[in-house]
Amino acid sequence: MKLALRTVLVIVSILILALGWMWWNQPQAVDMRALVPADTLVYIESNKLTDIASGITSTDAWKSLAPPTGIRSNIGQLSRWERLAAWTGIGPAESVIIGRAQVAVAVTGFATSSESEEIFNIKPLFAVVIETHSSDARARSLVMKRVGEFAQKIYGTNQPASKQSDGIELTVWSAPQSEKHIVAAVEASVAVVGNDEDAVKACIAVRRGARPSLASNPEVEEMRRRVNGADALAFGYISPEGASTLLEIAARAYFGLLTDPRAQSGAGSLFAQLRNKFIGGIGWSSRIVGGKVEDRYFFKLQNGLAQNLKTPLTIDPTIKFGVADFLPPETYSLSRYNYRDPAEAWRGMKAAIYSQLDVATAFFISSKKLLDAILAPYGIEEPELFFRSIGPEIATARLDGTVEGTVTIVEVRDENTLREFVKKRLGTNAKTDRVGDAELLISSDEERGAAAFVAGRLLLGPEINLRKCLEARAQGQTLSRSEQFMRAVQTVSSESSTNTLTYTRETDAARDFITSLASQRSLRERPPDIEELNKSFERLGYSVSGTNLVEGGFEKVTRSSFGLLGTLATQIFASSSQ
Repeated sequence: MKLALRTVLVIVSILILALGWMWWNQPQAVDMRALVPADTLVYIESNKLTDIASGITSTDAWKSLAPPTGIRSNIGQLSRWERLAAWTGIGPAESVIIGRAQVAVAVTGFATSSESEEIFNIKPLFAVVIETHSSDARARSLVMKRVGEFAQKIYGTNQPASKQSDGIELTVWSAPQSEKHIVAAVEASVAVVGNDEDAVKACIAVRRGARPSLASNPEVEEMRRRVNGADALAFGYISPEGASTLLEIAARAYFGLLTDPRAQSGAGSLFAQLRNKFIGGIGWSSRIVGGKVEDRYFFKLQNGLAQNLKTPLTIDPTIKFGVADFLPPETYSLSRYNYRDPAEAWRGMKAAIYSQLDVATAFFISSKKLLDAILAPYGIEEPELFFRSIGPEIATARLDGTVEGTVTIVEVRDENTLREFVKKRLGTNAKTDRVGDAELLISSDEERGAAAFVAGRLLLGPEINLRKCLEARAQGQTLSRSEQFMRAVQTVSSESSTNTLTYTRETDAARDFITSLASQRSLRERPPDIEELNKSFERLGYSVSGTNLVEGGFEKVTRSSFGLLGTLATQIFASSSQ
């Protein structure tokens, strides 16, 4: 009896000790901000990679596209034993680390180069920081193996070199006859891998306490709160300095659309003074909502701009959008803008811009009407006159994925004034045609495009685009008859309560993501069924993106098949296959 009791006590004691050890060995989440430099320009974190994988594979688009692609059905899922390994820390290094890892990406700078005036290249300098919640030996072994395999794939060689720099042991894989390289360092449970030696060293220095970390920046937590990032699959932050750099990139791309030297000069002058005065930090989070990936962004405006724009950008809550009745069913994207008074909105935005400029520059830009010239690519050469003559319903659409496929649609309020506007824009030799019940006016100069008056609307754009729109309307085959589009519209609680609402066909983005995954043979269990896959792509609908002016800045919420996470994954797979 005593022996049996002792045996029971021993077993119970062992169980208690085992459970206590496993509880103690559970990974405790760390603040990844504390592992990246305080001057990080772009920061992205995910506290559980397996949650991202399981989230993506739970979306409606994945369930429709993955089977015909031939991708493994269990991708992103941990087996019972892998979950146990992640919890206890006992098992193969890869299973333990994948199940436990927290990951952050820190972009510390940008390298730029210009091939020509039209081509501008930018390369982010970044480091990926992985808190493995494992031992130094396990972390080092897995990093050397996986990074070596990656280097072999993209460089064609796996011959790392070791070096010491500032007391940090670095391993470097270099591309033959190229400046490209991968740098890695492992210290205790933290692994850092990047494309820039200084970025990797900076993260290790932060871990050692030799440099301040991003954890000391209170704006990051403000952004996390703004985008509900506490329990998101991923969270991102762009500092004001990072936003300024990205704004410069976007501005360069837009400047290329301006054919008027006056507009280019004005845009350049504006940008030089405004790049650090408009946008503060930017926040982002991603989660799964209703079978879609929801990306939530917050763009912080500085210097009281949000308050200054509140009245000019007031919406009209009674508006009934009908522009889908004027577009063909294959329309690629549609953006609807809602401003109670478009003329006041334009004046308010100009006033907000002028308030950030010195007096001389503001006077020069105002006198030369340089801001007005920026709208020329949309066919609007006299914005003040134009906006006074239209109603609150404004839309721009792309009939295909190109800039050339653009159409602008507005509600006619003062037809006589708009006809004078159109006459001046198209020139005196414009010819007139009828398409259904529409009056189509066509300039003799192809670059000036065409205009159409129909059912209380004015359409502006290239002749070929307007004919597509008018013929679709005449035949009763418009975007409003598209099942996929109307399904997207029904997901919006109220179209009239949003400043800007954009619908974009999902096919291209989803195809890029799925095919990039399918190109990785290790992820496939069978060859793809191309015919069925194409049918699945065609059944995809539209992503929906809404942007509103809120307290302190602009909030944007997008629901799509795979979201920004899918776009980032596509870029990673694309770079690994080059």
